[in-house]
Amino acid sequence: MPISAERAERLATAATVLTPGRLAGRMVDGVDLIIDGEPAGRMEARWICQLETAGYERDVEGEIAFEILVDGKPRRSASDIREALYEALALIAAGRDPDRIRIDAVTSSGRRVDVVGSHPIIGMAIGALQDEPITVIEGPSVLPRFAPGERPAKRARSPRGAPSRA
Repeated sequence: MPISAERAERLATAATVLTPGRLAGRMVDGVDLIIDGEPAGRMEARWICQLETAGYERDVEGEIAFEILVDGKPRRSASDIREALYEALALIAAGRDPDRIRIDAVTSSGRRVDVVGSHPIIGMAIGALQDEPITVIEGPSVLPRFAPGERPAKRARSPRGAPSRA
């Protein structure tokens, strides 16, 4: 059964949005948080937060490097995450199995954290290299109980005299 061009386009769009790692790729530079219209601080990329938790100090150790590993062995190194994602994507395009590839963030003192590995590399590379970056996230300090337009489910009434199961 042939597929319509419209349906093919919808499926392609859905696959693009749902690609694992794509959102993380759009936020590789970190984001500024704005809560209730007020600046609430900066949220760095996940790997920077993990390295800082492990004791990394940018002023002391310098910038982070990114290592592309194939089968756990260093293959290439890059000074920028986008460059590392591009190199990893090139390895996959050349026929390497994505499950054998990983990118680590490494400090000069040897601290190391996992940035991305396996198939999410593809989505993260697309997000970082092709999509518009996300630089600001805005939201309320308290989320409403129900999303706009949603209503709570109605409770079933029990017959008179019968105990309710609520």
